Amino acid sequence: MSDYKTGFSLELKKMDVYLEKELTEKTGRIAILMLILLLPNFFVKEFAILFLSSSLLIHDIRHQNVEILYSLPFSKKEMFSFNLIFLCLAVFITSAFGEIFIDNTIVEKLEFILRSLILIFSIFGIQVILSEFNIDAVVFSFIAEIFDAILGNFGTPDINSSNFNPYSLISFTKQGNLVMSLVFSILICFISYLVYTRKDGENPHEGFGSNKLKQTD
Repeated sequence: MSDYKTGFSLELKKMDVYLEKELTEKTGRIAILMLILLLPNFFVKEFAILFLSSSLLIHDIRHQNVEILYSLPFSKKEMFSFNLIFLCLAVFITSAFGEIFIDNTIVEKLEFILRSLILIFSIFGIQVILSEFNIDAVVFSFIAEIFDAILGNFGTPDINSSNFNPYSLISFTKQGNLVMSLVFSILICFISYLVYTRKDGENPHEGFGSNKLKQTD
């Protein structure tokens, strides 16, 4: 039990160090996006989440700053987890705060928060996958979001309708069925985790260094 507590405490400290570094370097951008996220408008939130999601790990991968992080005591699994935890907390807190001023029922407030979390799971997952294949994560995740909205809005999520569109049930923008769209978004996020942590190995900089040492020998 003591080993578990020690390990958990160490992970919290590492997350604190990582997020402090990231937030210090990107304070202005993140602060503006957090303010936008306070707006209780789902359409606005879709795009704010897209840019917030691309502000930390995705930004570092895109601008090739991630190698610096690899040289620090952070594993890929940790960086993925730290980013996802921060993004989920940011979206949850801003969504919950924004809902305080809206005259909705508790169920409606919780539903709005859940819809926002579904967005972050999907968008972050898509951006990680795109980044790992050297594709512009911001531009193409924006395209993916529009494409998902178009597909999701064809027909209706009503299974008894002649215009029934199965994709609208799992669409992360349409969210015709909250449970199914949540499962779909978590699946996207999980796939991105596998791609990110397994592509090029856990610490690609070590492979480069080891090859260099072998050549020297």
